[in-house]
Amino acid sequence: MLSVLYKPSVVSEERGSGQLQTPASSQPVVMEDDRTGSIYIQGKGTVMTYMFEERVNVCRFWDPYSGVWLLLPLQWEMNVEFVKARVQRVLSALPGLVDQKEITAALRQCNYDPEEVISVYLTMFGEILLQASQSGHQNYADLNSFRALLERDRVIEDLRQKLQTKEKAVDNLFQKNSYLGRDVRYLTDIVQHLNQKLAELEADQQEAREKIRSLLSRRAAAVLPAKTVSEPAVDPGQLHQVRQLTRELNVSNKQLRSTVHQALADMKNQLEPFKDTVGKLATVEQEAAREVENLRSLYRKEAVERKSLYNKLLELQGNIQVFCRCRKSSASSSLESTDDQEVVVIQKGSKKKFQFDKIYPPSSTQEDVFAGTLPVITSCVDGYNVCILAYGQTGSGKTYTMMGSKENPGVNIRSIRELLRICAEKEEVSYTLKISMLEIYNDSLNDLLTKSPGALLDLRVQGKSVSVPGLTQVQVQTEADIINVIEMGEKNRKIASTKMNIQSSRSHLVVALEVEGSDKVSGLTSRGTLTLCDLAGSERIFKTEAEGQRLVEAAAINKSLTALGQVFGALKCNALHIPFRNSKLTHLLQPCLSGDAKCCVFVNVSPDVTDVMETLSTLQFGSTIRQVSLGKATKNIVPTKNNKTGKST
Repeated sequence: MLSVLYKPSVVSEERGSGQLQTPASSQPVVMEDDRTGSIYIQGKGTVMTYMFEERVNVCRFWDPYSGVWLLLPLQWEMNVEFVKARVQRVLSALPGLVDQKEITAALRQCNYDPEEVISVYLTMFGEILLQASQSGHQNYADLNSFRALLERDRVIEDLRQKLQTKEKAVDNLFQKNSYLGRDVRYLTDIVQHLNQKLAELEADQQEAREKIRSLLSRRAAAVLPAKTVSEPAVDPGQLHQVRQLTRELNVSNKQLRSTVHQALADMKNQLEPFKDTVGKLATVEQEAAREVENLRSLYRKEAVERKSLYNKLLELQGNIQVFCRCRKSSASSSLESTDDQEVVVIQKGSKKKFQFDKIYPPSSTQEDVFAGTLPVITSCVDGYNVCILAYGQTGSGKTYTMMGSKENPGVNIRSIRELLRICAEKEEVSYTLKISMLEIYNDSLNDLLTKSPGALLDLRVQGKSVSVPGLTQVQVQTEADIINVIEMGEKNRKIASTKMNIQSSRSHLVVALEVEGSDKVSGLTSRGTLTLCDLAGSERIFKTEAEGQRLVEAAAINKSLTALGQVFGALKCNALHIPFRNSKLTHLLQPCLSGDAKCCVFVNVSPDVTDVMETLSTLQFGSTIRQVSLGKATKNIVPTKNNKTGKST
């Protein structure tokens, strides 16, 4: 039993016009140990707490005015150190559960055993409580967000069950319709058979009549005068036989007609209910189709909403968005795309699945790829820092994704073109755009836009910012300016021929566009930087058969890419030290990966069976990046008048 007692001090409280004082001698005496604590209660002063254990632990405090132990309110009990420590223990184990009142109430029910509370919550709500809360502002909806997600999952499952039930009902109706169709075809065959038999009997009857007519004509022609006729020309027995046959044919004809009419009437009576059933079946089928379509529409709407909530969660958590793009191939493919978010790698009969934010198959166009990054890129105009990386082996399509061709440009040209268009639409804000290009070759920085090539650059760190003193920046105003600048930088880039690619990029290309906007109305200046990075190929040296200078270049490339992987691994584990300084590439990208920018990564893969090992390595790299949380990006705003830098989320 947890009891709250007054400290040995005089506590006074005004009641009406007089004061009531409680002497220290009226307080119970307990032994001080690890269960002893104290809290401040408004109107009562500082009180002492102690946990007495009987059958169960109960939180009470001593009221000297009434002289009895009273139950401590839940709001007060949360501040007791004994309880607060157990609440924090539950919060650290279940980050998704943030309502401390609810946890305190659960501790009461579980005899203040945090392990039992954790077990109960995991049993009730599952692993969703192991994820952190989506919002920093804790209102009622946020505190119970995991319940809303569970309820949403239940609604989706109910809709899926209803959809399956309706599909089974439709299948049963289709099967019943098939049975009725077979019955109709069977009865139609019987009618056709009877009609054929009737036609045959009518033909026999007509033939018999012709025989009778022929016999009668022959009899009339053979009749002679009475004097010369000695015996009849026709045999009476044969004539009797013909008459008998004719009579039997007439009887058979009437019987057959009666049978056919009866069969047709029976078949008509049998088809009448079938006609109603078929009509009802068609109506039921249409209603079922409409209901199935409604359920599918609701399911699609729920899926879209769930995807939107998931993307919002990723944005709040600052997760890096990872897109996978597969280039075209004429050989046999080792990749299978199950949907737009999952790709399967087939290797020696085994399958391994990878999930990304978006899968771009070989049929995807440059417009499709750019549309996926458009929301992130356009936020650069609002003062956000944005970084887009392209990673993959040589020949997998990194440079095509980022640079493209003159006829079909890639992310670089399209993003800068889009930023120019947005800047032109905002008349109240004047924008200045400056572009720079550099390459990281053999772990050294080279300015691609300088008029005096050969001068090496160095990095300078000021607080959290990393700058490159002496780097050439060119102001651009039109799309033609952009194309001219990028073409000039591309001519100075280091490329060489390897076994994997005729024109292999032997360096990392970094294109940075600085967007500075001055708002005439608010008097604020926003600064955002769009960093576009085309990484060199990540293939193994033995596959490229590099020698001499190519071997030195490949070693430098692999060293910098290994350092990049170590940085992402440390970010994934929330390590205290992030090894940004292990290479010039990671050192330059430090501002983009330190939680102050929005980041997207393209992992480009080859579907060829011969490249399956490189493909697995690239997809594993992208899967690791997808689990990195950088935190919510910030908007960079500078007051124009006093030039004091400020940030707003």
